[in-house]
Amino acid sequence: MRTFGKLLSALGRQGPMLLVVSLCVGVLSRPLAHFGYSLLPVSAFLLTLGSFLTAGLAPSGLKMRISLIGVVLAWVGIVLPLAAAALLSFVPLDPSLRAGVLLSLLAPPVGSAAAIAAMLGLQPRIALLVSIALTLLAPISIPCFATVLGLGVAFDMQALALRLFGIIGMAALVAVASLRWRERLTPVLPDQRAATGVAVIGLIIVGLATSQGITTQWHSNPARFEEMLAAAIAINFGLCGLATLVFSRLGLQLAGTIGLVSGNRNVTLAWAAASFGLPPLAEGYVAACVIPVLALPLIVRLCVTLPPLVNRFAPQALRSFASWKP
Repeated sequence: MRTFGKLLSALGRQGPMLLVVSLCVGVLSRPLAHFGYSLLPVSAFLLTLGSFLTAGLAPSGLKMRISLIGVVLAWVGIVLPLAAAALLSFVPLDPSLRAGVLLSLLAPPVGSAAAIAAMLGLQPRIALLVSIALTLLAPISIPCFATVLGLGVAFDMQALALRLFGIIGMAALVAVASLRWRERLTPVLPDQRAATGVAVIGLIIVGLATSQGITTQWHSNPARFEEMLAAAIAINFGLCGLATLVFSRLGLQLAGTIGLVSGNRNVTLAWAAASFGLPPLAEGYVAACVIPVLALPLIVRLCVTLPPLVNRFAPQALRSFASWKP
């Protein structure tokens, strides 16, 4: 049991790198990608459970007023999708691709938002609150917005709602029980990193499963998929940066957390809501959206780690270069 706990902690610690590795492995191995796809229902539970556990073991940290929580929920769930729809109305896009872009923004934040927030040193509890609240509203909000925006996509939200409430409810019960009897489960759940490791397992499954769709889209039209990937990365990172800037007065930790839930959306949930009946272009964009979600933690970690290393070793390298004589 203690070994399993250490393994979970190691997964939580190395999560940013493992998420990118899972994508690469899935692209290289079709059987593993297919295996990951078959485990997607399990991944949804692990992501949610890992987020609940991570938030439960996180320090109290910053507290938000109810009014500010309402502003953040409106920003993520209403303002950004409507603003994107207004901007896209001036861009000559294929209707299927437009549907994919808007559908990705109608989706709630990723279920692993709290775990990713912990990886990045942000506020897991706030990320969990926003993610769960908007996920529970998704069976109502997604079809309503899709109708207003004229996406022309049919949704089976009743079945999805039952599944969402089941996953979130079960994950919440398991998390509450685990935290209630934490002393007995210390070997399995020794620290917050172990809780994050539970979500990392779910994210690895998502990486493997998504690589199957990525490979298909890449082989069908490489140039078009590259364009969609560039757009997905730009939108994800752009929204993260925009929200962080807009809420910067709240402090970097809180603003960064709002940026995280603004840009990283649960596109697989939106895809499932459409009963996997999206047009090929929309499916391609949805698949491309998963890549920046999985790559973001590693990119941020590298951005934080590399400058100190450069500052540490650059002067020594310059001195060696200055003293070198041919």
